[in-house]
Amino acid sequence: MGTNNYLVVFSLFLLLPHLTSSKIELVDKGYRNLVIAIHKAVPENPQLIEKIKEMLKEASNYLYVATKFRVFFKDVKILLPDTWTTKPDLYRKATTETYSRANVIIAGQKNSKGDEPYTLQYEGCGKEGRYIHFTPNFLLNDKFIQAYGPRGKVFVHEWAHLRWGVFDEYNYKQPFYREGEHYRVTKCPKDLLGKVCLGNDCSICNLENANDPPKEGCAFLPEKYQETNASIMYTPLVKSVNYFCDKSNHNQDAPNDQNKFCKLKSTWEVILESGDFRNTNTTTDSGSVEPQFTVMQERKTALCLVLDVSGSMSGSGRLERLQQSSTLFIEKIAKEESFIGIVTFNNAADVKKGLTYVSGDDVRKTLVNALPTTAGGGTNICSGLQEALQVLRNDDASTEGDEIVLLTDGEDSGISNCFEVVRTSGTKVHTIALGPSAAKELEMLSEMTDGKKYYASDNFNSNGLLEAFMELSEEQIQLESTGGTQKPGGSLVGDTYIDSGVGFNTNFLVTWQTNVKPDISISDPDGNKYLTKDFKLEEKATVGTLIIPGKAKTGKWSYRIENTAHQPQSMTISITSQPSGAQSEPVIVKTNLQQTNEPPYTVVIYVEVFKNFMPVRHANVTAIIETANTKIIPVILKDNGAAADLVKDDGIYSSFMTDYDGTGRYNFKVQVSKLHTETKAAAGHTSGAMYVQGYLENGTVHLNPPKPVVVDDEDFPVEDFVRTKSGGTFMVKVVPPANQDVFPPCQITDLSAELLNNTVILAWTAPGDDMDKGTVAEYEIRKSKQAVHLRDNFHNATQINTSSIIPLAAGSREQLLFDLEEEEKVNNSVIFFAVVSRDESLLSSDVSNIAQVVIYHPSPKSRDPDTSNQNRKLTVGLAVSLVTIILCSVLGLIALIINKRNSGMMVLDEEHVRKKLNIVAEA
Repeated sequence: MGTNNYLVVFSLFLLLPHLTSSKIELVDKGYRNLVIAIHKAVPENPQLIEKIKEMLKEASNYLYVATKFRVFFKDVKILLPDTWTTKPDLYRKATTETYSRANVIIAGQKNSKGDEPYTLQYEGCGKEGRYIHFTPNFLLNDKFIQAYGPRGKVFVHEWAHLRWGVFDEYNYKQPFYREGEHYRVTKCPKDLLGKVCLGNDCSICNLENANDPPKEGCAFLPEKYQETNASIMYTPLVKSVNYFCDKSNHNQDAPNDQNKFCKLKSTWEVILESGDFRNTNTTTDSGSVEPQFTVMQERKTALCLVLDVSGSMSGSGRLERLQQSSTLFIEKIAKEESFIGIVTFNNAADVKKGLTYVSGDDVRKTLVNALPTTAGGGTNICSGLQEALQVLRNDDASTEGDEIVLLTDGEDSGISNCFEVVRTSGTKVHTIALGPSAAKELEMLSEMTDGKKYYASDNFNSNGLLEAFMELSEEQIQLESTGGTQKPGGSLVGDTYIDSGVGFNTNFLVTWQTNVKPDISISDPDGNKYLTKDFKLEEKATVGTLIIPGKAKTGKWSYRIENTAHQPQSMTISITSQPSGAQSEPVIVKTNLQQTNEPPYTVVIYVEVFKNFMPVRHANVTAIIETANTKIIPVILKDNGAAADLVKDDGIYSSFMTDYDGTGRYNFKVQVSKLHTETKAAAGHTSGAMYVQGYLENGTVHLNPPKPVVVDDEDFPVEDFVRTKSGGTFMVKVVPPANQDVFPPCQITDLSAELLNNTVILAWTAPGDDMDKGTVAEYEIRKSKQAVHLRDNFHNATQINTSSIIPLAAGSREQLLFDLEEEEKVNNSVIFFAVVSRDESLLSSDVSNIAQVVIYHPSPKSRDPDTSNQNRKLTVGLAVSLVTIILCSVLGLIALIINKRNSGMMVLDEEHVRKKLNIVAEA
């Protein structure tokens, strides 16, 4: 590392991969282009459309009030799947909208959460989430209103997660926390009225004795009608709650995600820091805030391949690879009953094949025969795009909702001349940049049309071009993609795994460079072999395909591809499959990549690994980054709740990228696997509206049905699987100087504190010298009796001696033990801790999350709950025995008096008898 102790500002122009959500715009206080998409597995039900509209109308009003008349929902698009009946008079044809990029999805239950609404968030405070998830049942069944609150207000709760990156103010796992000699409810604000009850009984959940924690099952039941107006992020159920907690009423002591991830800031403070409100305080009335709805539907695909045949395509094997990948797309990936056209361009465009209805192998072969075989001339990208738009009009006289796949390797200074035409056409443009010199503006076409974007280097072994075409279909699941250069007689060998969730239309695709085809052998789990003779070999392309009929066998498949040429030859294999149609969905992998907008401009890679909306834990996840100079950089991604990873075991695997190899386009893919290890699918962690167990109305307890069990501790086995997923492309325009250190250690986010007797135990995951790579030089740990003091004035807080710590490598568990000072042992006091790490260049991390310990010494009269119970039982037993003895004595005395009276003896004073009886009563 370098010795400079300052950051060198360098810029990364990042083109985000295609899996980010649709772009919502805020125009004149109204949110536009909000896309709500229904999953194709949801049964057709027009009532669902009406319920969505009702929810958003309600939500727009609630949002307007909650943001103090700042914003509302103006334009909402409801996207129906193509599995629903086509109704052109009611449903518009979708243009660039897709389910995979929707802001809100309506889909089946997440096994562990039932019908609970939630938002998938995997970045930190103030960062946008991925999507909001509602189930059809939640929208159609009014019983959920009693448990969650009005649907419109619940939507505002989820919108705050999605748009502004705030977090929940409740905590299912820790509903109460100790404050001095009392327990308090984990809520915001503190003055939200209600009672803590166990079922209908609100007398046995005592919070006033810190020696006696609330009994298991005790829950806070809010008053349904009260004057407190916050907070939506705690519960939308209370009628008067229409605002977010702000600085004046935020509960900084509550152990919830909002305090943990947002450094004790209130939700309203975080919201006001967003780009939506940062520079405006306007609160004027906007009149009607009712949104306008457009119901859209996915239709049959009409797609045009726009292929570069300029002179530069004749070098580096580019034309041959174009033929390979285009053949693969036409024959194996393009949907049956779709429309495909082919346009080529150099100085001018040429229609090789007009829009053709795909119906069977003969039509596909005709399209393959129309692919270009020669290259020459200059590069005029706009000519190709404009010709493609004309081709796409031939099915319905419109280009809305159609698609273009643009593949080019050349620069073109005039590409921007057709941006506006393309943007207004309603056509989605997917771009593939081939080689290092493709036009730098190319990806802008994808950005403005919500298309996908890829980069394929000239490294044949990287398989980038084939992977790009495979990703054009959301039905294809890529299992394996690898390659290598083999000497004569050498072989590319390996194993892949087909799990029960996939296996339909499994396709083994092998490519090679020369005219000498390799010797291919594929073995299934039973040892049956498929050889070269079983592959379909293309006439014009050095590619062979093998499709396993029906459902491929589950288990380990092996492959061997031997180079039979007399010279070294590059060979690749790609294995794809489709969902098997089994009741359980397959493991799904999605990628995302984000960049900070301030120095040191770090890049973070995120990978979602889910099965049935459940996170898959303990998988092996590696990002393979290919630089502009074809250097391969592997990055291990983790789901450990540290460094770039927000929450442990939530199925989101993350890591920082800090290695660069020159400027230009970078491509990345991820490889995910679980092989012979104990991999699980489990409940995971998401942000969502709270299920309220009940509420009080006029002093009467109203209980809701028990919340469906959240299976946090029970895992579901996941069989062996492999996945490969292309992540798209991003561009690096300036790289940091090789001799300077610009990356500080990443922030510690999982600091914990525990008090054992009078010894404090701090623990955390070690950051790295460069973000999450390497080893830090030192730690600075400080403490304070005020959490905000650590947040705002860390270096003025009391420092703790850390000389005993020898920093461990990034990802290791660090620990520090030390004793409390005498003056800190005061009963009911709280001490807060935070950590900053530094590298050898003295670059410092951000202040960590804040951990705390509560010093509590039970009073002499206090007892351990179990001991107290035993003592209480003993006392009751003794009292009963004493009462029995006294009663017997009194009865004996009465009998004696009667006998004496009957015998003429003196009678005892009656007052004396009454005193004896009083003793019994008091006992």
